[in-house]
Amino acid sequence: MRTGYWLLIIALAVLVTGMVATWRGTRQAAASAAIMTRVGTVKEIMEGIVDPSADVVWESVATNITAAGVEEKAPKTDDEWAAVQHSALMLAEAANLLKMRGREIARPGDINKSGPDAPELTPPEIQEKVNRDWSLWITHANRLQETAIKAWAVANARDVNGIVDVGDAIDKACESCHLEYWYPDMKKPRSERAGSRR
Repeated sequence: MRTGYWLLIIALAVLVTGMVATWRGTRQAAASAAIMTRVGTVKEIMEGIVDPSADVVWESVATNITAAGVEEKAPKTDDEWAAVQHSALMLAEAANLLKMRGREIARPGDINKSGPDAPELTPPEIQEKVNRDWSLWITHANRLQETAIKAWAVANARDVNGIVDVGDAIDKACESCHLEYWYPDMKKPRSERAGSRR
């Protein structure tokens, strides 16, 4: 009888401890979420962080053919490698910003269209697609982040060939997302695209 009593006391103590830990965790998560302020829109993050960071990675290794001959470009100094490392890190962290719920695609009144028959969706159309399937948006942001983390590791290893390979992977991650949200009409055959004259 005494053993059953003590087992009941221990079980209740474990239950209460678990409930208190869960309650504290929920409060801490809510407090963390409350202090995050979304400053930029998705478009501003793309233009201010993603594009410039990806450009540094892409442009860090190149082969240029000129009248004078073949010119190879690759990071050589600590500072040049640091620039690639920092840009890859910013690209990876930018994906976290894109995964924050509640971030607007663009400022009100901002227009993406490059012309009347342009293939781009408007910011409200993009926002509606993101809101309709948040998990797909997260999949694209994760893909960007995974390739950016690889770029960071490759840059830390100072692997010139790896930069070329990971640069291609970053391009594919970006283009995959753009074909889903920015200009999805471009996935269709030319004859089926909006504004097609065929």
